[in-house]
Amino acid sequence: MARFLRILAWTAGVLVVLVAVAIGTVYFYVTSADFRGRVESQASALSGRKTTIADIAVDWGLTSHVRLSGVQFANAEWAKEPHMLKAEQVEFEIRLWPLLGGNLVLPSLELRKPEIVVENGDNERLNWELGEAPAAAAVAKEVVEPDNRFETPVIGRLQVTDGKLSYRDPKRKLDLDGTVSTATGTAGEQPEARLELKGKLEGQPLTVRFVGGSLVMLRDTDQPYPLDLDVAFGATKLKAKGTVMDPFQWTGADVQLSLSGHDLADIYPLLGIPGPPTPPYNISGKLHRESGVWKFVQSKWHVGDSDLTGDLQVDTRRKPGHLTAKLVSQKLVFADLAPLVGAPPDKPSGNVSPQQRQTQRQLEASGDLFPNVPLKVEKLRAMNMDVTLDAKRVIAPSYLPVQALSFRVVVQDGVATAKPLTLILLGDGQSSAGKIAGELVVDAKTDTPKVRTSLVMSDVELRNFFRNSKFFDATYGKVQGRLVLAGTGRSLARVMATADGHFAAALGGGSVSSLMVSLAGLQIFDALILYVTGDNRIPIKCAVGRLNFNHGTVTFDRTLLDTQKSVLRVQGQASLISQAVKAEIDADPKQFDLLDLHGAVVVQGKLRQPQVSLGRVFPIPTPVIGTAKDVACGQVTQQLFQGQ
Repeated sequence: MARFLRILAWTAGVLVVLVAVAIGTVYFYVTSADFRGRVESQASALSGRKTTIADIAVDWGLTSHVRLSGVQFANAEWAKEPHMLKAEQVEFEIRLWPLLGGNLVLPSLELRKPEIVVENGDNERLNWELGEAPAAAAVAKEVVEPDNRFETPVIGRLQVTDGKLSYRDPKRKLDLDGTVSTATGTAGEQPEARLELKGKLEGQPLTVRFVGGSLVMLRDTDQPYPLDLDVAFGATKLKAKGTVMDPFQWTGADVQLSLSGHDLADIYPLLGIPGPPTPPYNISGKLHRESGVWKFVQSKWHVGDSDLTGDLQVDTRRKPGHLTAKLVSQKLVFADLAPLVGAPPDKPSGNVSPQQRQTQRQLEASGDLFPNVPLKVEKLRAMNMDVTLDAKRVIAPSYLPVQALSFRVVVQDGVATAKPLTLILLGDGQSSAGKIAGELVVDAKTDTPKVRTSLVMSDVELRNFFRNSKFFDATYGKVQGRLVLAGTGRSLARVMATADGHFAAALGGGSVSSLMVSLAGLQIFDALILYVTGDNRIPIKCAVGRLNFNHGTVTFDRTLLDTQKSVLRVQGQASLISQAVKAEIDADPKQFDLLDLHGAVVVQGKLRQPQVSLGRVFPIPTPVIGTAKDVACGQVTQQLFQGQ
C-alpha cells in the first residue's frame, strides 16, 4: 500500500515542481531580451536537469497568466529514458504578492499531454530526487512529502489532459505505463484525480486504478479525503476504499481493505510482506496507521476452507520491517496447512489453486509422497515477524486425529522458529487428550535452508489412528514418542532426502485388533474365523519401535509388537531419496497354531501407496508350535529412547 501511495504522491508532486521552477525563472528574467534562453538556463541550474522550452507567453498582472509550450526535462544520467518529463503545454495562473512571502498560490493549473517517467535506480534512488540541485530538491520535498494535507500547494483548479505516466523499477522487476488525468465527478461533483496504470511486476500482469478527491478538496476543506484503489497482480486482487482525514499522515482513516488470490505468498512482490503459502484466500478488514505502524484490524480471513480472525500490524520504522499478527480460528481444516511445506491440500474437490492442483497430479503420477516444490524461504530475510495462531477446532482426516493446534512463529534475521508448537489430539471420551509438542526451526540465512525439528508425543490414544476402520473398537492404548530430525534443502523432498535423526515410540500396554495381528502373522485359521464372527481384542504387552534417519535412509530398529499370541517384528529400510520402502513383518508365535503359512508380510513400493504382499511361504499351510518369549518392554523402551 505504501509503495502505491508513494507513486501517486510523486505523480502529483512532479507536476507542481515543474511549475515552481518555471515560476522562479519567469519572475526573475521577464525583462531580459533573451527571455526564453535565460529561463531554460535557470531552470536547468535549479533542477539539475537540462531543460528546454519551445515557447513562453506571459500576461502580467497581480494574477499573471503563464503558458509554456514544448517543455522537456532531461532525465538523470543513470536513467534509461532520455526525459523524466515532457509536456505539450503547461498553463497556469499565479498570484504574485504571495510569492514575496514564499507562498505558491495557483488559481489554476492545466497540463496538456504531460509524459512523466519515474525510475528507481540503485540504492532506492528515484530519478526525481534532485540531490544535485538543493534548491529544487527542497521544493520537491515540500510538494511531494508535506507534513499534512494543509501544507499541499494552493491550486484552485487542476486539469490534466491526456497525461501519461511510466514507472520503472528494475530491482523489483516493475514496469508500468498508464494514464493520469482529472475528470469531473458525476452529477457536477468536485473534480477527481484519476490514475490508471498497466504493466508487469516480476513477469506477472499488474494493473493499478486510483480515483481520489481533487487537490482543492485535499487542502481547502476539513472533510475526509475520499480514495478508491484497485490493484490486480496476476490472480491477486487488492482493493482499498474509504476516506482519510489526512492521507499524508494517514490519520482519521475509515478505509476498508480487501485482499484475495490463489496463494497468499504471491503478495510479496506487491506489498513487500512475506506471506505464507496458502490455498485460495479472501481477507478483509480495516486499515489504520499510527506513527509509522500500519495496522490491519477487525480482519476476517477465509483461507481454503478455514476461517480466521485477528489483527496484524507492520512496523516500517524498523529496518528490516517487523510484522506482528495474532490470529484465532474457530474452524481450521488441517489440509489447508499443507502448502506451508509445498504440498497441495488433500481435497480433490476442495478449494485449491491451479498450481496446487497441478502439484497434486504430478505427485499422483510419480507416486511420490513429498513434493519437490521450491519454497521461497529467502523471503524470511526481508522482514522480522512474530505470528501466533490459536486454532480452537481442527478438522482433520481420520488417520490424523488433531482436534486443536496452536503455535507462535518468530522470524529474526532470516531464522524462523515455531515454538511452542502444540497439537492437541482426540481423547477416547474417558481420558484426557494426548498431544504433540515441540519446535520447528527453518534457518534461511543462506540460499540452502537448514531445517530441524524436535517433537514429543505424550499420551496419544492409539485407537484414534484407526477411526473409521474395522480395527477401531478393538484397539486401545497410549503412545509416547519422540521425533528429532534435521535436513537441508529448498523443498520438503530435499529436506527429507538429507534428513538425519530418529523417531522412537512406545506403547506400554493396551489392546489391538486380533484380526490385524492374525493377518500380519498369516495365521489363516484365526483370520477366517474373525472374518465370519467379527473382531476381538488381543492385549498388548509391549509395542516399541525406532526409525533411524541417516542422510535420507530410514532403518527400522527393534520395531515390534508383543501380544499374547505372538511377537511381530518389522525389518527393512525406506529411502526418502527415492521415496520408496521395502520392509518385512514377521510373526513369531508363542503358542500352537493349526494353520500357518510360515511366511512374512512384505511391504514394498512407493511411500505414497506401497504394495502389501506375501513373502516366502510354504505352498500348504501346516501347524506351528510357537516358541517366542515375552519382550522385556521396559528395558527395550529405555534403550530405544536413549539411542542405545
